[in-house]
Amino acid sequence: MGYFTDTKFDSTSEMLDAVTTVIDRFVQDLREVPATALGLDARCGTVFVSEDCIVAYRGSRIDYYGGFEYVRGDDRKDLGEYVFYFDTDERVRDCLECLLETDGECESDGQPTEQEEWMSFNPDC
Repeated sequence: MGYFTDTKFDSTSEMLDAVTTVIDRFVQDLREVPATALGLDARCGTVFVSEDCIVAYRGSRIDYYGGFEYVRGDDRKDLGEYVFYFDTDERVRDCLECLLETDGECESDGQPTEQEEWMSFNPDC
């Protein structure tokens, strides 16, 4: 956080530009994956992921086709051009778990996840 603690900005616009630059740098360092790797509909496009959140461009189709319109409150933050969805929400957590399984980084306990159960009742999604 040192970047902003000692910085004096001459204008609100300058401050917003600096914040946008930091957010853009952070997002560009994240892993970009197709939404299908998260178990989501291909129409969601691509997203960025970290170990605790999914980041999408504001206005992306992940809200509608991915069911993320229900991610609210502290589980979602809109910053600049992006929306950050945190794993404190069950939907987000399930998607990140799906990515780990796709990557072969975790073993399923043999029980279907809530997302897998939902997908079995909604095979077109």
